[in-house]
Formats: sequence, structure tokens, C-alpha cells
Amino acid sequence: MNLDLLFSAITDVAKPLIKEKIQRNETVIKLLKQFNLDPEHPPADFSDVYAYTLVEYGLGKPKPLLEIFRQEVIKKAFHKAFDHNNPSILLTEIDAFVEDYALGDEVKDLRIDIRREIAAFYLVFAEVAKRSRKPAETLMGQEIISLQKLIINLQEKIERQPTLESLRIEIARLATENYPLLSAGIETNNENKCRAIALAQQMRGWFETLGYQLEKYEVWAEDYFEFIINIPKRRSFDRILIRGISGEVGLKDVMALRQSVEGQKTDEGWLVTTRRISRAARDEVKKEENRHLDCFTFDELIDLDADFSGYVDWLEKEIKRRKVDTNYVALACSKEEIDPITKGQIGVSRYEEEDGWIDGYIDLWLDDPVKEHISVLGEFGTGKTWFSFHYAWVALQRYKNAQKRGLERRRLPLVITLRDFAKALNVENVLAGFFFSQHNIRINSDVFDQLNRMGKLLLIFDGFDVREACPLRA
Repeated sequence: MNLDLLFSAITDVAKPLIKEKIQRNETVIKLLKQFNLDPEHPPADFSDVYAYTLVEYGLGKPKPLLEIFRQEVIKKAFHKAFDHNNPSILLTEIDAFVEDYALGDEVKDLRIDIRREIAAFYLVFAEVAKRSRKPAETLMGQEIISLQKLIINLQEKIERQPTLESLRIEIARLATENYPLLSAGIETNNENKCRAIALAQQMRGWFETLGYQLEKYEVWAEDYFEFIINIPKRRSFDRILIRGISGEVGLKDVMALRQSVEGQKTDEGWLVTTRRISRAARDEVKKEENRHLDCFTFDELIDLDADFSGYVDWLEKEIKRRKVDTNYVALACSKEEIDPITKGQIGVSRYEEEDGWIDGYIDLWLDDPVKEHISVLGEFGTGKTWFSFHYAWVALQRYKNAQKRGLERRRLPLVITLRDFAKALNVENVLAGFFFSQHNIRINSDVFDQLNRMGKLLLIFDGFDVREACPLRA
């Protein structure tokens, strides 16, 4: 398959033809047939499956982004990652490629999350590869569903999962499915058998964001995994052995960690799990002979490098200073229902006490996996600022309660009062002023972006109506 010709055909498609889903699907099918690719039964050859995916994924994407998938080095890395059922190989390769080639700067200028795009491409590729086998092998007597329909549904699902972390988890789920790979005779990596693979993907993403290097050492078992990270320090680095656990961390895990640390001669050893750590395990790592060992939930691990304690103290004091915690009066709200075709109002929904007031509506919005931003509108003096601090107070109590009980953390509310940054020219200036100048939170923009993608933060901007005339570019 000549990728250069295919690439030109994809990028030459007129933009108006790819705006509507029906027209886009028709264009996809036309392109596939043009290059002798059966829309419903793709061939089993890797190059053809890759080309098929390039059409399905790439139609309508920016040209600089598609250039990445056109490069032979990326194609080979993708082949290797899929053969070994290990997407992290691909993510490592793409990082090196973007840093070494000018092409990466063009993509960065588009403000595209490259890792997320690679993950989305991988998900479509996996679906195409599964269908590339004979129908009897693939479907095992089940109803044959149109591949085009499957991919359309998959792409809609990808659009509803805007964070890289959610796509990583989906990739991890796919890796556990037992289906043959494209290249026969290649042994599947044990990573796909590990029940903690989703935790491993999250931790890799977090450590990569922090700039920590991962060594080649890896161990994958059914209920745990191990790898070694290098944390920079002055003129050197600390080697930390990470042992991720599926389920509860117990004493036996502390003992196993100690043996691994001694065997690999690392400086420290960390046990990490999603949720539960036994009291006996926590007490054990506090002993003097285990001073080089520790155990964390994933949320506690994040706390090591993203300390919001000073901000939390400020927020509690500010809310109490304003007496929002005691004097807030519940507010109702209304939301217009708009006809998607005529754009005219067709009704109004009103949310009062039986719906939990405006709080209830915001709770539902926050719990919706397909949510985008939400704007609370009202005349000057109607209570928008008080509601912002009130909802932040409610969200903060939920966050602290989960933190105290060891449950999954709710989003930490960050109240950003725009009147304090009236002269800021863009969002980056606002966030820099909020984190560094106002609250001394020592995280960079990459860490902030990663926390936001993982669903750890709730951004509450107050005061759009009191800013100076200069525009805020969102």
C-alpha cells in the first residue's frame, strides 16, 4: 500500500464533505474502495489494516497530525506495539519522534494532545484488526454487525471520552481480550494478563508528565506489576522500584517489595494500589528497618507532587470569612430548551427545591461523562459569586471526606476570581497567576493539564462580567 498516495487522497477531500456524519461515512467508503480495501472485510495484512485505519481516523484531521502516521518510523513502532499488545511502546516512540522532528512543532502549535490522538488511532486500529480475520473466527456465530457502524460508534465513544486517561483504560481493556494478533508466532506480552493494567497505564501517564524516566525493567504478574523510575535530584537521580497491586495492599506485599528492592538495588520501593491498604501494611512501612519503603493509593501518590494543602486552607478561610457556609440561601435556576435545527427556544426547564435547586443540576452535569463547560448566567447581584463559593464549599467537603476515608477523591474545586486577574491577556496568564503568585502551588502547566485530564480538578471561574475590556482568549 502506497501511503503517500493515500495520504494525498485523504488531505485532498474538501472540508464541507466531512462535516456531516453521513457524508463523512460515504466519503470514507469511497476512499477505501478507491484503494481496493473492502469496507466490511479488511485484509489481514498489517499494512492494509494500517491504511484502512488511516482513512477511518484521518478524514478531517489536520495535515500536520496526519504526517505523524505517515512516517515509516511511526508505522514500524505501531506494528511493534500492536504485536506485543503493549501501547506504551508506541507512546514512547511518539515522544522521541515529536522531540526530534520539526513536524512536532507544527502539531504543538495546533494545541493537539498527541498522546490522546495516538490512543484514539490505536482503538480504531484494534477494531479493524479484529474484523480482518475470517468472520467465523471473529464473530463465533454472533450476529455480524457492519464494521462501518462499529467504527462510527467507537469514534462517538472516543469523542465522549476527552481525556487521555479514559482512553488508556479503554486500551487496557482491549489488551485483556483474547484475540489473535496480526503477526503469527509472536508471544503476547504478560502485561495483558495483569489485573492492575489500568493502574499501570495511569501511573505511566503520571510519571511521564512529571518527567520521570522509566527503566527497561518490567515484571508483569496476574495481581501485580513492577517497574523502576528515576526521579532527578541534584547531579543524579533516585531509583524507585514501583510495585502496583490489584486489590488490597497487605503485609505479604510489603515483604515482596522488600525482596524486589534488595534484588534490584534501588534506593526506595513504593507499593501503589487504587484504593485499599491494610492497617498492618501501613504500620509495617513505618518501622525503622523499612524506612526506604512506603505504600500509597494512587491519589496519595499524586499528592506527593501536587500539593494543594495551602490553597485548601485559604479556600476554607475565605468561605468562612464571607459566611457563605452559614448564610447561603438556595437558588433556583432555569435552562432554555433550544431546537437544534431552527435554533429557536422551544421551552424552559426550571430547577427548584424538588430538583435540589441549582446545586442539583450542577451535580448532574458534573456526573455526566459527555459534559463540556457550563456557564451560570445572571444579572449583577443575583448571587453568582456566592453560589460559586457555596458549591466550592460543598465540593471541598466531599473531597476531604473521601480523602479522610480513603475513598476515590472527588474533584478538588479551584475557585479562580477573574477580577484578580483583570489585566491577564489569556488563560495561561490567569492560571499562572492563580497557581504561582496567589497560592504558591508549585506545579507546571503539564502537571495541571494532566490533573485536569484525569478528572481531579473542578475549575470554577467567577467574575466574567466584571473584567476590564481586554478579551480573555479561552
